[in-house]
Amino acid sequence: MGYDIVTFLGKETVTITLIMIAPLIGTALVVGLAIGIFQAVTSIQEQTLTFLPKLLAVFGVFAFSLPWLLDKLTTFANLLLGNLSHYTF
Repeated sequence: MGYDIVTFLGKETVTITLIMIAPLIGTALVVGLAIGIFQAVTSIQEQTLTFLPKLLAVFGVFAFSLPWLLDKLTTFANLLLGNLSHYTF
């Protein structure tokens, strides 16, 4: 297996990981920012207030985007397993 194949597989792995996690992290960021603004406006500084809405929002986005995430993951797995003979010596 050459360096070009290893580099390609590493790049694809990182790219797929970032693409799959971006909606979840983005949701947590937006919800956290909205709650932070709400806390600043109302002067409510409760630390546990941010946990449950973030958890529910991220779980909702995960449940909504699960078919898309599984499609990305199976496409990547097919790429790996379909070209398995090219990766061996």
